[in-house]
Amino acid sequence: MGIFDSNRVFNGRCVGISNEGAGVVRIEEKGAKEDGMKIFVSDMLPGEKGKVRITEKKNNMTYGEKTEDTAPSKSRVKPICPEFPRCGGCQLQHARYESQLQMKESMVRNCLVRMGHFPESEIRACMQTIVPASEQYYYRNQIQYPVEYSKEKRCVNIGQYERNSHKIVEHEKCFLADPAAEVIRKVSQIFFSDLANMETAKALRQIVVRTGLMSKEMMVIFVVSKPVTIDAEKFVAVCSEALRQAKNGMCLISIWTEERPEGVKWKNPKGVWTNIWGETTIREFLGNRVFRISPDSFFQVNSKQAVVLYDKVKEYLRYDGFLPRVLLDLYCGTGSIGIYCSDACHHLFGIESVESAVIDARNNARSNFIEDTEFIFGKAEDYDFGSMMPDAVVVDPPRKGCDEKLLLKLLELGPTRIVYVSCNPATLARDLQRLFQLQEDKGVKYGIKKICPVDMFPQTTHVETCVLLSKLSRAPKLEVTVKMSELDITEAEAKASYQEIQDYVMENTGLHVSNLNIAQVKRKYGILERQNYNLPKTDGARQPQCTPEKERAIVDAFRHYKMID
Repeated sequence: MGIFDSNRVFNGRCVGISNEGAGVVRIEEKGAKEDGMKIFVSDMLPGEKGKVRITEKKNNMTYGEKTEDTAPSKSRVKPICPEFPRCGGCQLQHARYESQLQMKESMVRNCLVRMGHFPESEIRACMQTIVPASEQYYYRNQIQYPVEYSKEKRCVNIGQYERNSHKIVEHEKCFLADPAAEVIRKVSQIFFSDLANMETAKALRQIVVRTGLMSKEMMVIFVVSKPVTIDAEKFVAVCSEALRQAKNGMCLISIWTEERPEGVKWKNPKGVWTNIWGETTIREFLGNRVFRISPDSFFQVNSKQAVVLYDKVKEYLRYDGFLPRVLLDLYCGTGSIGIYCSDACHHLFGIESVESAVIDARNNARSNFIEDTEFIFGKAEDYDFGSMMPDAVVVDPPRKGCDEKLLLKLLELGPTRIVYVSCNPATLARDLQRLFQLQEDKGVKYGIKKICPVDMFPQTTHVETCVLLSKLSRAPKLEVTVKMSELDITEAEAKASYQEIQDYVMENTGLHVSNLNIAQVKRKYGILERQNYNLPKTDGARQPQCTPEKERAIVDAFRHYKMID
């Protein structure tokens, strides 16, 4: 019988941390065939040694439990929450914050190397040090509380799920949530345990609280399994008094219900949303920008760190003095990234699949007096970009990452740079690997310039990563022949001659552009002054038009010679 087929206790050494916060433990049993194999053990930190027992084998993964500490880590601390590690909300409270940062940085690097198959030396060369959070507790501006009705006690339990289960942990307070959200939770526990609200309590599945850290505005969403009647006025009155006593300055201004069938996740298109009291949105401020947030719109859960993350995005957009003329923001949500970075581009397009978020984005652009913006309702992977020619693209997908169709579309668009913002290192590595494989058949090639993890979620294993991809290679050589008799040009109309522009484009892209191509792009950007410049000689005559790829190359040359901003 092998070591994994018994309850034998053996020596183990933790060599890393999993995405779920479990220690990756290597067996140290000399002479055994299983020596060196890895298992997942909760409550172990990198560098620690201990006695471990096998508990489960599932989906080619082996799990165990720690029975004894033999060499605890110096990074181990006493968790601030008495429910840790039973509660599933946190995974790293037992580690010093400096150690948490090191683990997250290693997690991003290891995913890119092991899953993305990028050379470790190259990843280390372009990876910047993780950006820490200024506050490690009470930072979440949104939290979901699962609700459970107890028939025996005839009351509701509202809290967080126990780790790896759907059993609710009753806790005194959550150390990640905004304290005002905890006030709402405690009021709700009493309110819905009242006999008068019993039928509503039985249908209640979740209570979602969204807060504006800077605006001091709050929204409550009751997720229910069937239509119910809630005395919103009474609930608001009780909450307002509790918030007043808490002296946190928060004000409840919006209440919604989402009627959602059993088994359907929150913010699903099948849900029926109803505004039962107050405003339809709340506001939040990021830097000098203000954003309105609908109940089903995505918004970063850590407002203070969102500013840090978006500053990094803006830094990457402006890297090497680059200033995009057209910025495309994919999976844009309420438009927060694009609007925050709008001073780093001339024109902004955003695409989002949640209609209410698109409405928020348009309103947010108006509220911030941002012109030259267009927010489009639709799926990014299905959208026909047509003649859109962005210089830069920001991609901020959900945890599942990007669809392969979207990666192909990015290569077809061929922007000068792509900034990928990821909340999942595993799907980030997969998407970058796919992109690099797909580009082999395309006329463009991208390289990783910068990688920067940003800690948006202290005490958890989650981490945001910002990656700058820059176009590197030359496209296949294309030639277009045009008779010089068709052209009517003078070099005095530009700061660079046609030959200089052609030489610059050839050197940087490998494309051959004609004088006609340059003249057409000049006219489009208002550089030429004569109205009849280079028009066809006869009615109905056709001229070859400049391709989007060549236009991008010519525009880049114009910028290089300072002919346009």
